[in-house]
Amino acid sequence: MAHWIREQFDFHDLQRIMFRLLDRVPVFRGMSGEELLQLLAAAEKCTFAGGDTILREGSTGAWLYVLIEGQVSVRKSAPGRQAEPAELASLGPGDSFGEMSLVDQALRSASVVARTPCVLLRLSSQACDRHPTGSAKIYRNIAQILAQRLRDMDDAFVLRRRD
Repeated sequence: MAHWIREQFDFHDLQRIMFRLLDRVPVFRGMSGEELLQLLAAAEKCTFAGGDTILREGSTGAWLYVLIEGQVSVRKSAPGRQAEPAELASLGPGDSFGEMSLVDQALRSASVVARTPCVLLRLSSQACDRHPTGSAKIYRNIAQILAQRLRDMDDAFVLRRRD
């Protein structure tokens, strides 16, 4: 069973992380330092060992995760098949996942497994909702991220059909 640690960020962590996030994390694009600090104050710091499952496909949860350190693999099983899950993406620092469940609170569509030891920021939908201005920016950015992923999938589908 995976072991992970959850804790609140301390003030020095918040300052260090805030400057890194504003410049490098698409989900926080356009936020002011104050808006981001409000959200980070409600966020949790999670650490996982390499090989740990962070999210399991089909599970519930309304959390957004942002990778601060480490690498993860996003994997999806084929419906009704026992085959090994396919890797959809490999993510690194600054990337986020869990956006879809944050928005619709439906079951997780894929699993996320730590490839290396990871430090993540975990933000709940309730924390987002407590800060309407920052929340509006996060949801706008999530819409842009998901739209780009859909465009990428469309391109991959067309290329695959041609082969």
